[in-house]
Amino acid sequence: MSNSGALAQAEHLHALKLVLGISQLHVGGNSMGGQIALTYAARFPSEVISLWLLDPAGVSSAPKGEMMTIIERGGRNPLLIQNEDDFAQVMKFLMNKPPLVPRPMLNVLARIRLKNVKLEQEILRQFSSDSVEKMVTGLSVPTMIVWGEMDRVFNVATAEVLHKLMPKSQVVIVPDTGHVPMMERPEQSAEAYLRFRKSLDIPPKMEFVPS
Repeated sequence: MSNSGALAQAEHLHALKLVLGISQLHVGGNSMGGQIALTYAARFPSEVISLWLLDPAGVSSAPKGEMMTIIERGGRNPLLIQNEDDFAQVMKFLMNKPPLVPRPMLNVLARIRLKNVKLEQEILRQFSSDSVEKMVTGLSVPTMIVWGEMDRVFNVATAEVLHKLMPKSQVVIVPDTGHVPMMERPEQSAEAYLRFRKSLDIPPKMEFVPS
């Protein structure tokens, strides 16, 4: 793994944890955030009480999703934008049934992203070369893997690949849902996570730091 992608971000998270004086924590993340969460748990397993992974990146041996198929055929990464219209299409790519957001609000969000196009391209380049599979094989941290059944970014079959690598993991497939279940199905995602946390039977007052 490189020292500029998920590992670097995991080290940043660890540094924050030390400054805050937290001994152990629950770590969760979606997509690239899930990749960072996995990397953190592999790097500091004794510090992680549980993992909450929502359609995480970094599982290179899984069947290709629609995004990678588009890229390998010479198309542009559907998550990167060049104009305001592209941003509206990204929302549709990420969610199976995106919420109705007024176009002026989408345009404002698009302008923010357009200012960071080069940065986004570099981040994606760094993270795309990082694979978590070797480092998480046999990782015994209790883990809930959530995947949107209609995820177009990463194939839903990735959930099972990751599940087989992690002996204390469980999988929740969310039907009719895309790449961001916590946004598209917030209540269902939260209820599933709370059930998972309750099943851990751990003392109260543990901290949660999202990645």
